[in-house]
Amino acid sequence: MEGRNRSQCSVLHIYQRSAKGYLLFYSVTDFLVFFTIICVSARRHGVVVIGVCPMFDHIHMLIKGDSRKRVVPFMNACQSLYAREFNGSVSRNGSVFRRSFGCARKTGAKAIRTACSYLYNNPGEKKLCSRAEKYRWTFLAYAVTSHPFSAPIKQSKASRAMRKAIKMVEYHRMRGNYLRYEWLEDYFAPLDKNERQQFVDYIISRYNCLDYNELLSFYEGSYEKACLAFASNQGSEYEIKEEYYAESHRAYLEISAAIKHKYNIGKIKSVLREPPGKRQALLLDLLRETSATERQLIKYLRL
Repeated sequence: MEGRNRSQCSVLHIYQRSAKGYLLFYSVTDFLVFFTIICVSARRHGVVVIGVCPMFDHIHMLIKGDSRKRVVPFMNACQSLYAREFNGSVSRNGSVFRRSFGCARKTGAKAIRTACSYLYNNPGEKKLCSRAEKYRWTFLAYAVTSHPFSAPIKQSKASRAMRKAIKMVEYHRMRGNYLRYEWLEDYFAPLDKNERQQFVDYIISRYNCLDYNELLSFYEGSYEKACLAFASNQGSEYEIKEEYYAESHRAYLEISAAIKHKYNIGKIKSVLREPPGKRQALLLDLLRETSATERQLIKYLRL
């Protein structure tokens, strides 16, 4: 597949970091709100997305095309919508993303494959998974199945709550609405643990805007070859000024677990509503109780 079309094809590697390095995502709900915003906005703006990888404090995307100007409206929409939803969920104001996003054009199959490896290996680099397709939020596994992280839903045997949740997702999807926090919280509340995993897979599969055919065209159309390439090659990025810290992002999962269980806080992000003094005291406790660095705790607690 190294023919003329592949050699002339271009993609844009988009990189967006959070304001002040704070966390962007704390829960499954955060990731789902963001992903449905991306997918709805991509369709509205005619943008072809071949890769997206939301990390805890930054985002990578690969978009087909060679014009930064063309993707600005799409990125502005994604950022403004998610910022509004995120701030509303914690009753806060202020910037969520840095003002501008990084953008590097990649032309030719080799350069694009390198960018793909870089994007899809971000979670592995941060110790969140062993392989790109094993991490739900690369969305890579959804190229070959609609339910990679759960059992398939059998609607004839599904609970009433699950059927209702599915019906409401279809209602909003058909109307081009992204999923908001209050809706998702209502839909998830009556579901059991296994149903919640099924429901996450369902939402991702039904909203999914990723053009897997375009992505896999750089790997001879083979999902297996793409996964093997990502596992064998970390990729590189020299054209975007990405801040790099050699820290495991598993620390953020550890912080969330400690807050939820040790401090008996149901909704993780409710800690962001606490006054600075209380969050500072919590930082000192978590510094002793977890493996997180002080810098990671400052980012998590938005201090």
